[in-house]
Amino acid sequence: MAGFPATDKGRCITLAIITLEEVKQYARIDMDEDDSLLETLIVSAEEYLKNATGKEYPKIDENGNELIYTLEKIYLQLLIAYWYEKRTPVGGVGEDFSFMTKSLLLQLQNK
Repeated sequence: MAGFPATDKGRCITLAIITLEEVKQYARIDMDEDDSLLETLIVSAEEYLKNATGKEYPKIDENGNELIYTLEKIYLQLLIAYWYEKRTPVGGVGEDFSFMTKSLLLQLQNK
């Protein structure tokens, strides 16, 4: 799985929210030449999401149930596709980043 490996921070185990395969399918990328770049964008986008929301995204809840991050996954797909297409500096979001994605982030911050 792309992104951060599982880590035990004493509280929870966190894993990548989105996989390389999901990003490639969403962005309609058929070639493998940019996989390394996409993996970097995945890690960076997940860090961006964590920093922007101030939240951690554990793999499981306190009852041991696997958590599913549907809205977060959509946001990450949009952000990664945007960065991939625009090739802007990672961590930066251009002025033309859509109102919808800004709205999604606001919802995730208040979730």
